[in-house]
Amino acid sequence: MEERFYMTTQEAMRKLEALDRELVLLEHIAATLSWDQQTVISEKGHDERAMQMAWVQGRHHELATSDAMGELLAKLGADGGNPEGGACVQETADSAEAIQRNRALVRIRQEAWDKGRKLPASLVEKFAETTGMAHSAWVKARQESDWSIFKPLLGDIIALVKEKAVRYGGKAGCGVDVATGEKSLYDVLLDEYEPGMDTATVATLFKTMKHDLQELLTDIARSGQPDDSFLYESYPVELQDKFGKEILRDMGFDFSRGVTGLAAHPFTSTIGCDDIRITTRYTEPSVASPLFSTIHEGGHALYEQGASNLLTHGTSVANGASMAFHESQSRLWENIIGHGPAFWEHYYPRFKRLFPNQTAGIGARSFIRGINKVVPSMIRVNADEVTYGLHIILRFELEQALIGGSLSLDELPELWDEKMVELLGVRPQTAADGVLQDVHWAGGDFGYFPTYALGNLYGAQIWETLCQSFGGLDAVDGLLRQGDLRSIGSWLNEHIYRYGMMYRPADLLARVTGRPLDAGCFTRYLGDKYRHLYGF
Repeated sequence: MEERFYMTTQEAMRKLEALDRELVLLEHIAATLSWDQQTVISEKGHDERAMQMAWVQGRHHELATSDAMGELLAKLGADGGNPEGGACVQETADSAEAIQRNRALVRIRQEAWDKGRKLPASLVEKFAETTGMAHSAWVKARQESDWSIFKPLLGDIIALVKEKAVRYGGKAGCGVDVATGEKSLYDVLLDEYEPGMDTATVATLFKTMKHDLQELLTDIARSGQPDDSFLYESYPVELQDKFGKEILRDMGFDFSRGVTGLAAHPFTSTIGCDDIRITTRYTEPSVASPLFSTIHEGGHALYEQGASNLLTHGTSVANGASMAFHESQSRLWENIIGHGPAFWEHYYPRFKRLFPNQTAGIGARSFIRGINKVVPSMIRVNADEVTYGLHIILRFELEQALIGGSLSLDELPELWDEKMVELLGVRPQTAADGVLQDVHWAGGDFGYFPTYALGNLYGAQIWETLCQSFGGLDAVDGLLRQGDLRSIGSWLNEHIYRYGMMYRPADLLARVTGRPLDAGCFTRYLGDKYRHLYGF
């Protein structure tokens, strides 16, 4: 402990950054193992892969919670009620952004140290090993639509998740207690993915969103549905892939720093500072699904590539501000831009040239109405942007019940189906279309789902600001009609991506838009768009 009193703050900052870079390397190794597992691993390779991932996570936990890490953080002032690092950090850098980067690095490492010290290494390794095995079980269960294959491991995961939440300070059956600061188990889990957010706030937002979405859904249903049968023709996969990659390039995805691949569930993974990987799947019946999945994951990848720059490269700061912020970008690109009429004024002629038989007799307006068809469906990742939020509300409610203990795994499949009827008016006929459709619980990601819907809210608010900065929606539509996606991507990089985790999500949103979260932006966006498309 004495060494820290003889170090200068500059030396402490350099040592902290060196440790942080080791942690990032371990995270990238874990991501590489996970990518391989989800894309190309052999049928019998999953058990040892789970052990490998457990070992890497154990070493990561050991380093992140080491006494050496704590001593450096103490030297930098993070243990004195100043999680931003204080004046000590300012001595270690010259530019304002470098100072902010260092403050963020101290904050990130301090928060990880505080939480990590509450978890024994055995729990971290057990969690990694169990989720590793659960992924292969989930894949098999979904393929065979057999809940019993996945159910036992999910029970183990929930027990481990609850143990983590308790160790983090969560209290069973407790909402946020203003007087004591106590939080429920689910509050603690939600905070892992969206720092500063709590269950009560999400519940209030979702209550309003549920009302607005169901009201809009009713108006759309009265207006009649457009024909989208042309989307279900046979589209050659190699041409779909070619078209998707063309759009990724136009968005600004740097193929010298990333690649694309296939997976059972689309995802984006940061394998290295300059190795950002996107996956999609071509097993869905509609040509629209893999295309918009590609654009969605491209939004995530642009964020990751932008966050890893000269200032942040190789550090923990080179990540998105939060999962909701990440989703705001993927869904902004996928829905607000990718489903928009102006986008397709440029890209539809190209699409028709690639698929002349499938699009014969289909004009641009019919195509745009077809890809924006609003109809309740079983699968979340294929849902339109009106019904999507209702899928998230379902998962939010079920997760709380599972973690709170009021819902058993025996009851879960049936309650899932009942809530699908309640919220969307459809009932899954198989477990694969119901309780087994998402991979998140196999990874222990309880508290993650709400960030998808929060991302919609953030994205709409950011879009309003972006349009204002370009002189209005008409000006931005003009760029899209020309296929100029780079100008939009450059704005997003300048205002969001390049900062990585320098700012907390609420602070970054206020910095970008000039105000706190305003859920009304999303309501206005959806209302304006669908009134125009459906004419009500």
